Amino acid sequence: MKQVEITVKVIGNLDDVIKCLADQGFYISKKSRVEDQYLSNQIDSLANDNIIHTLSGSVMLRYLDTGDRIWTGITHKNKTYGANGDVLSEEKINIDCNDLVSAKKLFNALGFQTLVNVNYDVIRMQNDKIQFAFQNVEKLGLLLECESEKDATGWTEQEINTEKKSLVDAIRALGISISEDSDIKKAYELIKIQKID
Repeated sequence: MKQVEITVKVIGNLDDVIKCLADQGFYISKKSRVEDQYLSNQIDSLANDNIIHTLSGSVMLRYLDTGDRIWTGITHKNKTYGANGDVLSEEKINIDCNDLVSAKKLFNALGFQTLVNVNYDVIRMQNDKIQFAFQNVEKLGLLLECESEKDATGWTEQEINTEKKSLVDAIRALGISISEDSDIKKAYELIKIQKID
């Protein structure tokens, strides 16, 4: 299933947003911690104009603690991009891996190096219609991720952008102040913050 999602920067603090949503019938459904380490074999050629290309060929070592269980694994995100560079859809390939230290050693032996670390705490809030993941990302701040429940397989770029707009409108209708950019890419933004020679 291809998903359409948006990731926006929240303008304001998390406590105020939680109260705003709780007053409208939302509840906290889950809290979790995510630690992602992106590995790439293209670090030597990394430049400001090829970050997306470099991320497209990367793998991610993920540690996910949902409070009731811990999952560790290797993930590759296969993203489809539009003409403007926005993500149109994403498919994830996940493999369970109980030993991320050995997995990293294996990838290092194959020429992969650490590209970027993306660490964040997540608070999921939902009602009977929609779910939001508030992500407090180290070095980036508070983001909100929202995924469409619809399968976007075979959708045109226009249909995807229409769905993204409806997600943005739904967030704003709830009184949450968000950035104009609805396609913030955590790893991309953190790489941009780092010095690229």
